[in-house]
Amino acid sequence: MVLHGINRGFYIYLTLTPDRIQSIMSDNILVTGAAGFVGQHLVRRLAKDGHSVTALDIRSTPPASYAEYVGDTVNYIQGSVLSDEFIDTMVFRSPNTYDRIYHLASIVGVNRYLDPEDLLYIVDVNINGTRNLLERTRGSDTRFVYASTSEIFGRNPDVPWAEEDDRVLGSPSKSRWSYSSTKAVCEHMVQNVGRNDPGVSTTIVRPFNLYGPHQRPDFVIPKFLDLAANGEVPTVYGDGTQKRCFTYVGDFIEGLLRASEQEHNDNETYNLGSTDEIEIRELASLVLEVSDMSDREPKYIERTDEDNDYEEPTRRIPDVSRANDNLGWEATTSLREGLNKTLSTR
Repeated sequence: MVLHGINRGFYIYLTLTPDRIQSIMSDNILVTGAAGFVGQHLVRRLAKDGHSVTALDIRSTPPASYAEYVGDTVNYIQGSVLSDEFIDTMVFRSPNTYDRIYHLASIVGVNRYLDPEDLLYIVDVNINGTRNLLERTRGSDTRFVYASTSEIFGRNPDVPWAEEDDRVLGSPSKSRWSYSSTKAVCEHMVQNVGRNDPGVSTTIVRPFNLYGPHQRPDFVIPKFLDLAANGEVPTVYGDGTQKRCFTYVGDFIEGLLRASEQEHNDNETYNLGSTDEIEIRELASLVLEVSDMSDREPKYIERTDEDNDYEEPTRRIPDVSRANDNLGWEATTSLREGLNKTLSTR
């Protein structure tokens, strides 16, 4: 069965009876951005744990990673979070349609904000898409879980970053900071609903440099692994001394679930990430090692003026003591182990 809407279009990817559709649609968990990198891992984990999930994404067909559950415990719907008609007719049958909402749908990645074809659409998806869902959740007994970003802190030099630390951004003329800014606006909206709506509880999670299977090759680890898989060496810009804490996606999903199930008043925010730092040049060498190319060296390229204009933070370390204290969570997958897991799926 295929249904069409008038605002950006929507489709429901099911071969079920109307009664079955109604029973699934009234079940308890909604995941937006369900065909994205994190969404794939979250939906599969929820389905394996026995939950009924409504998986929403703008892509027309469900990803292979959880296709086996579609039509059973997973109801996959294609459509836009910007379409009021779609949201009202296909996603929310009543304010209490869902017990939990995991809102992952957004335009992700700083690179997509530097020279976008349609910056207004990017901002629209992140901000108005979030607002549309929050509006439908008002007055319900729903846990609204929002996936933010470590980019929220900008280039604050005082690491590690705790949840309440300051945002420090560069010039507002730099498109590089628009991703962080859209996420900050959404965090404020989510927090305000959590504080002021007596029924809705909200949770904000901030992932730090996630990696793992199904991630698109725009990010450093899949890019390095793809190069090595093709017999090429990773390309490092500059001297490679910038540091990051890379977090395996499975660890993040565990923290996300614990945060979403933790009882609290009004709202709560968690940094979720590894605290083990590694220089990018060391990462490149490790990728060569796990790819059985230890006899080769990474390729170094001098930064251009355009690269230097990117204003990349040299360090990005989360303070995860809140997650550890409240959730009993920490990232446990070593980078070597996570790289091997990711490599095995490519």
